Amino acid sequence: RWAAYVWDFTTSLGDAFARGQLMLHELFHRIQPDLGLMTLSGKNAHLDTVEGRVWLRLEWRALARALGQSGEDRKRAVSDAAAFRLARRSQFANSAENERVEEIREGLAQYTGTVATAASQAEAVASALEQLAAAEQHETFLQQAYTTGVAYGILLDTASPDWRRRVRSDSDLGQMLMAALDVTPVANAVEASTRYGGMELRAEEKTRDEQRRGRLLELRNRFVDGPGLLVPSGGGGTFNAVGATPIPGVGTVFVLPYRQRGDWGTLEATNGVLVNEDAT
Repeated sequence: RWAAYVWDFTTSLGDAFARGQLMLHELFHRIQPDLGLMTLSGKNAHLDTVEGRVWLRLEWRALARALGQSGEDRKRAVSDAAAFRLARRSQFANSAENERVEEIREGLAQYTGTVATAASQAEAVASALEQLAAAEQHETFLQQAYTTGVAYGILLDTASPDWRRRVRSDSDLGQMLMAALDVTPVANAVEASTRYGGMELRAEEKTRDEQRRGRLLELRNRFVDGPGLLVPSGGGGTFNAVGATPIPGVGTVFVLPYRQRGDWGTLEATNGVLVNEDAT
């Protein structure tokens, strides 16, 4: 089957490595429904808050440490990552489910693109580490599932090689990894955070949040309080979430070119569009 071929294909695409990752990411979406692994999109605006970002960055750092280690050291790092994940999700209603469905939808696709274009396990790990480091520099963390999906998937490749045959649309990749390694979240997440620069990271996020408030006021004035064109949801389209900014209680502003089509016609927005929480 093509599905098995994509998941087990391990040749390198040379200079076209990044393009190959993207291509196979999208090809996986094509077969994802047949595998029973297509999920709805999760609403993860909490990942643009101070607490959401702090604990997510800590989880990324712990996953990076786990990828670079083995044995008991890897288990300790995974235990830390699990604690940071739990600390974040415990603060926001429905966040565990919203994050989980995105990791299945987008994380598995990104994992597939990463491992299928790597010439070896070591090359796949190196790519995952690059993605984890780059993710911290993104303006928004709404697409966190790409990065965590890669990390958990590659760690599962070693801990439980048959995990791809067992994963389902209702699976949680973090729980699968904890079960495979027989670990539980470390008891004190705050204490564990000091091993990953937690204090400095929190200070950075508080500064960013102060700057972000001005940006939110500008976006609210433009997209909420000012005049606008309202179109219904439905149909199909393309967009890029890089730089997207949630407006709490309203929706998300996408700043890169956004194209949507439906029975009413086609919308092409090149200077930003607000997608309301009800998807209009």
